[in-house]
Amino acid sequence: MSYAGPSRASAASQRGTRSSATPGSGSSRASSTFDRTPSFITGRGGDTDWQEVALFGAGLALGVILGAGGALLTAPRTGAETRAALGARAARFRRTTARRSRNAWDELRDELHEAKRSLRNRKRRRQLEREE
Repeated sequence: MSYAGPSRASAASQRGTRSSATPGSGSSRASSTFDRTPSFITGRGGDTDWQEVALFGAGLALGVILGAGGALLTAPRTGAETRAALGARAARFRRTTARRSRNAWDELRDELHEAKRSLRNRKRRRQLEREE
């Protein structure tokens, strides 16, 4: 076991400040050293422990890599069949997306024409009201 220096609680007690331990919970050193519950669960502290975030991210990335590797190793098709199936699925996705985007562009064009026409009509009405 290696020594990593004084804990936050012991450093706080040396400075004469109160630690984040709740009153009556025993020594502040024991509760901060052995209590590894994240602060967002306990409600204590507002500082982000970036080492814990990095460790979580590394674990998540490792899990994704191992899961993808396991899926590739246990796939029921050969590599060529899998690539062909993925290519067909990607082509189908491109076709449906292109159709949807064309429809969306058509709808946008129609909306803009409608807005332009209503703006033109509103300007005409204001002009007629001013002339009267």
